[in-house]
Amino acid sequence: MSLSMLSQLLVSGLSGSFVLLLTSLGLVIILGYMKVVNLAHTEMLMAGAYICYYAFQVAKLPFVAALAIAFAASFLFGVVIERLIICHFYGKMSETLLATYAISMLLKQGALLLFGKNYKKVDYPTSEVFTFGSVYIESYKVVLVGISILVLAFTFFFIHKTKIGRKIRSTTQNRSMTECLGIDTKRVDTITFSYGMGLAGLAGAAIAPISTVTYSLGESWLTNTFMNVVMGGVSSLFGTFASSVIIQESISVISGLSNSVTAQIIVLLVVIVIVRLKPEGLFTSKERR
Repeated sequence: MSLSMLSQLLVSGLSGSFVLLLTSLGLVIILGYMKVVNLAHTEMLMAGAYICYYAFQVAKLPFVAALAIAFAASFLFGVVIERLIICHFYGKMSETLLATYAISMLLKQGALLLFGKNYKKVDYPTSEVFTFGSVYIESYKVVLVGISILVLAFTFFFIHKTKIGRKIRSTTQNRSMTECLGIDTKRVDTITFSYGMGLAGLAGAAIAPISTVTYSLGESWLTNTFMNVVMGGVSSLFGTFASSVIIQESISVISGLSNSVTAQIIVLLVVIVIVRLKPEGLFTSKERR
């Protein structure tokens, strides 16, 4: 492998790692801070992509507006779902799995009925290509890196520097004591779950230009997003970022040496070994009580 090819693979892997980070953040919030295995996460990516298509491609709204609409719509959907369904199953892993799986199936089949099997394409908001010697990167990939960093920074600020974020963390660490202090943990649960769903919708809208928008879009992200969060540590934002870089850079380099299928298999096996040796992930998470 030549140096120029390796450099291109590393740059592609780095940009891909930020995309994986963006698509995983909503899952970190719900799985890490609520201990809810949200199997509907990737279907919210699909829903966000459709919202982006109709807001940006059809209605010709600014791309930033499409992202905001996707986040708001997904957040509100999360409020409804949490209040009607999810709130009844906290602490019941199998019931939560079934509930979120049912929601994912309803979303997927609903999208199939509404939009059909036809693929939809979202144009790039920006189409320039940056070239650095023999290495090139599309400008929208740079935009995605920026979006990922902004969302990660805001999420860190929201969780660690705001009043509601302190309530979320205290509920995570000790629910009973938090309730004794007069904090409405049910309201905290609703906000936490809805914020995670909102991030998923936002991520779906952001990746719409680099994906084919269809009812089955979420399937292609299911394995990597869950693998990423589990490997990094289910409630560690930094761990998820580190895991994203490790996974995507590994897939990119191995794909250059072999092919993408082999790369996915090798990385998945390595992640299984890491999780077997370190079940809490690369960074230890705090336990919800």
